[in-house]
Amino acid sequence: MKTEALTPELARKYKTEITRFYFDNVRSCRFLEHYTWEEAEAKTEGFIDHLENNECISFGAFENGEMIGFIWAYPHKFREENRMYVNEIRVREGCRHKGVGKSLLSAVEAKTKEMGLPAIYLTQRRITKSAWAFMRIADT
Repeated sequence: MKTEALTPELARKYKTEITRFYFDNVRSCRFLEHYTWEEAEAKTEGFIDHLENNECISFGAFENGEMIGFIWAYPHKFREENRMYVNEIRVREGCRHKGVGKSLLSAVEAKTKEMGLPAIYLTQRRITKSAWAFMRIADT
């Protein structure tokens, strides 16, 4: 597995995969069963716009030429302190529990330190066993 910074060009190359991450994630929420592929594409375009405007940082995880995960984050003031806010982190279902998420978060952590920001802010919408396990690993 290889983790690398996503440029707008690379994000466009993997636009379908990123859209699939958004679509599958939102569709897994019972209250959003009518979420469409077009809505996921619009969300992906919004993310790419942020990249093009240098408003965020992003990394992708790749294996055998396929994107198996991605993360994007942006500087945000939280409780009077500038921090890096993780907006999205997604890992392909069959690739979880293999260090992909930790690798993506580590890349953001390194960039956050390089930018001189003191902390990373990450929240979860749903607490699952898998998410809880990831948060414990990410905290080490």
